[in-house]
Amino acid sequence: MSHDLVTIATFTDIFEAEMAKAFLEESGFEVYLQNERFQSMYASMAGDMYKIELQVFKDAEQEATDLLNALDDSYLAGEILKKENALLEGHFLLTSGNHSNRYIEKIRVLQNPEATHTLCKRLAERLSEYDFDTVIGPAYGAIVLAYEVARILGKRFVFTQRKDGEMVFRSGFDLTKTKKVVVIEDIVSTGGSVQEVLSCASQKGMEVVAIGLLVDRSGGQLEMGVPVESLLKMEVPLWAPESCELCKLEIPLTKPGSSDKH
Repeated sequence: MSHDLVTIATFTDIFEAEMAKAFLEESGFEVYLQNERFQSMYASMAGDMYKIELQVFKDAEQEATDLLNALDDSYLAGEILKKENALLEGHFLLTSGNHSNRYIEKIRVLQNPEATHTLCKRLAERLSEYDFDTVIGPAYGAIVLAYEVARILGKRFVFTQRKDGEMVFRSGFDLTKTKKVVVIEDIVSTGGSVQEVLSCASQKGMEVVAIGLLVDRSGGQLEMGVPVESLLKMEVPLWAPESCELCKLEIPLTKPGSSDKH
């Protein structure tokens, strides 16, 4: 084996660089990161001047590069959820009223700004091909995601919230320049909350050009009337309370979270 190291990828995001390194190491490659320490200490100063270089031995260059190129958004999002211990197994009551054996505790991801930025950057890349001026995020869980996507893409940001049971734009926002929008949501099962945001936007004369999701729990079955870009698609079983398989097994029911998602 040649002992010459070659750079096969560069990153400005240390979290993403470490994820790629771990992915290749799990596949049996010996991997090194250059400038990692500088980026971790001086992230605000480093920028593009000191990109993190992911390196392997020259003999493994082609194979490692091919494998890295196959690393898609779904793998990255799934690994981040695992790393942050956000994938929970059990018997859960969702805010839609349905029951499920899996739950994604998004708060555990949002409390890590680096992980959140990495996911938002991937989502922003997906949405960059669309023509829009504003990013909308429904309160509360999607506010952070929508704001970060808007910041990355240089767009305006607004959020909606429920008032007296109705989805409305938060008072105080100037919506006069908001014409074409994308809607960001964190985790969606049936899409009910997103539909409320679409209706809210339509009432204000806005055109929704796309929807960006962190996780689509319908497995790609959502029909929203506009393009849906999701980082991760999961097929998660949902049961009505009267037909829940876990209830029949008398497994204790847990109600996680406190949002109003459907």
